[in-house]
Amino acid sequence: MRGFVVAPAMCRALRRRKAEWSPSVRLETGLPMPLDIYARALDPLDLQLLALLEMDGRMSHARLARRVGRSRSAIQERIERLERMGHITGYTIRRGNRSAEVQAYLLVTATGANHDTLAAALQAVPEVRVCDSVSGELDLILQVQARDIAGVDRVRATVAALPGVARTRTALVMQNRFQRDRL
Repeated sequence: MRGFVVAPAMCRALRRRKAEWSPSVRLETGLPMPLDIYARALDPLDLQLLALLEMDGRMSHARLARRVGRSRSAIQERIERLERMGHITGYTIRRGNRSAEVQAYLLVTATGANHDTLAAALQAVPEVRVCDSVSGELDLILQVQARDIAGVDRVRATVAALPGVARTRTALVMQNRFQRDRL
């Protein structure tokens, strides 16, 4: 259990039972142990695995195991648990040489309060990479990626013609200054 921060009652119960977490364990107050709190806590090994995967998402379980000094099966179980807990939500790629493409933000003001139908329609437009609902005078901010400026304009016209769109404004990305892939 090295690396875990555990309540005293849990330590005693684990020593006494020599078992995994048990729903029957109670805190010193007599209340049931909120096990989901411990299930969501990340220990140093979890943080190390996440950092390694952020650097190289294609790293195999065997290589991860060698890097952290654990068995492949232990690492595989850890990764699966991190996925179940929502700390790893997917694996992706970053395409190289996107300089030939134009990126823009499309700022959308909608006519109604319910944006679900509009968001569903926007999902059908492949150039729309991200659709975020925002607060303030705008309703949606769309991240658009097209082959050229004419492509961005076609997307703008398509979005403006959708039912529920009152107004659109476009901001072309001139240069990406930096991008963070993690916090």
